[in-house]
Amino acid sequence: MDEEETPPPSGFDLGHVDVHGSAGEASSRGRTPDQAMMIYLSLTLLLDGLRRFVSGRERVYSSSAVDSSFSLTFKQGKDGSIETVHDGALIDRSSAKDLATALHAGAERFATTHLYLLPADDAGREDLEKSLAEFGRFLSRLD
Repeated sequence: MDEEETPPPSGFDLGHVDVHGSAGEASSRGRTPDQAMMIYLSLTLLLDGLRRFVSGRERVYSSSAVDSSFSLTFKQGKDGSIETVHDGALIDRSSAKDLATALHAGAERFATTHLYLLPADDAGREDLEKSLAEFGRFLSRLD
């Protein structure tokens, strides 16, 4: 490959995340130092981690992006609601079902517009596809 050629897309590509909630928003964009993350791997970790958190007994879960300092923290309240927090600022407070539904919808939008760019045998693609399928099954059982 020529030095100036753009490498083909891979599951290790960097990208950004934008999080919008009822109380605020957070983004990995425009920060110093740069908080771009390995987006395919980070989304997979977020889906898998949030699924385990909502299903488990832990009261707090922090999800750190791959190759980035960007993170989100989820805190379960006594009433069952879950707060989404970034850098100490509240982004959202919602039910587990609403949070899971919003995350799944965002992840599906990302997958629809980006996964087809990766080779079918790319490990990052395969992991995200598997995670999305597992999260979808989890979501259908969540009530």
